[in-house]
Amino acid sequence: MTPPATERHFPFISPRWSYHFRWVVLSIAVGVVSGLGAIVFDELLLYILRHTVTFLTGYLEPARGAPAAQVLGFVSPYNYLIILIPTVGGLISGLIVYTLAPETAGDGTDAMIEAFHQKGGYSRPRAPFIKIITSAITIGSGGSAGKEGPISQIGAGFGSFLASALKLRPRERRILVLAGAAAGVGAIFRAPLGAALFAPEVLYRETEFEFEAILPCVVSSIVAYSIFSQVYGRVPIFFPGPVDFALPKELLPYAIFGVLCAAVGYVWIETFHGMTHRFFEKLNLPRIFKPALGGLMCGLILFFYPHVMDGGYGWVQMALEGKMLWYTMFLLAAMKIVATSCTLGSGGSGGVFGPSIFIGAMLGGGFGYLGHQLAPGWVIYPYSFVLVGMGGFFAGVSKTPLAAIIMACEMSASYTLLVPLMLVSAIAFLLLGRTGLYEKQVFTRLASPAHVREFARGLLEDMYVRDALQPRGVTTIPENMRFGDLVQAVTKSLNIYFPVIDARGEMTGILSINDIRELMFEEGVSQLILAKDVATPNVLRVFLNDSLQEALDKMNSIQVDELPVVQPDAPNDIVGLLAKRDIISYYYSRTGL
Repeated sequence: MTPPATERHFPFISPRWSYHFRWVVLSIAVGVVSGLGAIVFDELLLYILRHTVTFLTGYLEPARGAPAAQVLGFVSPYNYLIILIPTVGGLISGLIVYTLAPETAGDGTDAMIEAFHQKGGYSRPRAPFIKIITSAITIGSGGSAGKEGPISQIGAGFGSFLASALKLRPRERRILVLAGAAAGVGAIFRAPLGAALFAPEVLYRETEFEFEAILPCVVSSIVAYSIFSQVYGRVPIFFPGPVDFALPKELLPYAIFGVLCAAVGYVWIETFHGMTHRFFEKLNLPRIFKPALGGLMCGLILFFYPHVMDGGYGWVQMALEGKMLWYTMFLLAAMKIVATSCTLGSGGSGGVFGPSIFIGAMLGGGFGYLGHQLAPGWVIYPYSFVLVGMGGFFAGVSKTPLAAIIMACEMSASYTLLVPLMLVSAIAFLLLGRTGLYEKQVFTRLASPAHVREFARGLLEDMYVRDALQPRGVTTIPENMRFGDLVQAVTKSLNIYFPVIDARGEMTGILSINDIRELMFEEGVSQLILAKDVATPNVLRVFLNDSLQEALDKMNSIQVDELPVVQPDAPNDIVGLLAKRDIISYYYSRTGL
């Protein structure tokens, strides 16, 4: 048989090699545009910041090596313009966003995640350009937001545009979207490896990766970082100095700090989502004006604490140099949470990566320096906690432990603290469970609409619920339990879904943690509302003899991750709860994948 022409004339080129070469070329193209886009965005942001906040109020973040006298207290211009500027910036941003591209409001990374899972990777060609302008206006006018969200959406937007121009399939489009996001983040944060892992990891809340995108993300991130470095130089964002830790003595303080990161991370997530959904979305105000209100609220905070505007990286550097008081850092972490929730929750354009870095750094600085005062024999290197806080805190709230660890090291050009970073990141990630900052994340690949068809229906149809069901305890709730007792029962349980039963022990409904959260902050409901008032009746069930494909279809039909399992002849007697992760685990164990 005559070999194909390609193999006859070029025997070293195999179809597999050609496939990878094609992705390398596409990834380079995405990296070039994303790197240039990062430069344009950064320059536009600096220009607006310089000609608004700095020019009108005289406020500047401290530079590296600034004297301690400048940063020990609160140095505020106390200029009333610092309230007006973010208000006007929010108004302009709102007018542009809600007139031309509403999808660019809020956090850009969430928009990228949604495009991947729900839209086949597609985004409108105008979105990246609108995002550049509105994010530069929001952040440049003093808003509390980060650069990662805008640059993720900008890079992803070009990846989508390139895929459309080349008429690529949805799967290929999604990979280019991730490559674009990785390129932008890798360039603007000087973290090419961390960004190459961040884009495939941030899609899911469990420890999963979009593994097919890792190689394109690596290539595009390298190219974008190289282009960005030609303009700004190969220098890290932070200069931590001689950081170190004592092994194993300091592992206990770091473990305690990991618990603190999880606790404050939960407050950060709840505050941000609460301001977004329970305040701004319900506010009877045209959405075009809501970013202006958010800017006004942020400006009132900036009047007293201007440190929390923009990314606040100058103050993070001062914390690394040991030039801030521990109680100042704790206070700034709290103010950053509120200010960012006002800016982005109202529809302002930006990202949550930068604020999370700031919060984690200030939290680490406050913990480290206070701990050094109280127990100098245990907290030996307090300044190291600043750097560990940056990565560990973000790892927990973003559900990207691996990427956060690497990015923290790259942003500071130091791998000395890799061990405590791993410890704090793991603790924060585990304690926060499925609670995450990015709302559009899904739990696993199986839960993503982008992949649900990729799982072989034939295999799942030959696997049964009775085999995949795991022997986990089920917390049942009596239907007449009062709401106050219900909250206590739920908080003591590790479950997410709770079947509601009557006096005979038969299931009459089901409720989830999210059902309870909606009422937790309502006053006077603890004794008035019963469990049956909160529960969803007419529960969708799966039977022991159902196939896993039937169970999965039922879960997807009502957008849940667990369903109660019953016997066919006793549909109200609960046998257990079947989770999507049980289906995935059993599928992998049977197929050997």
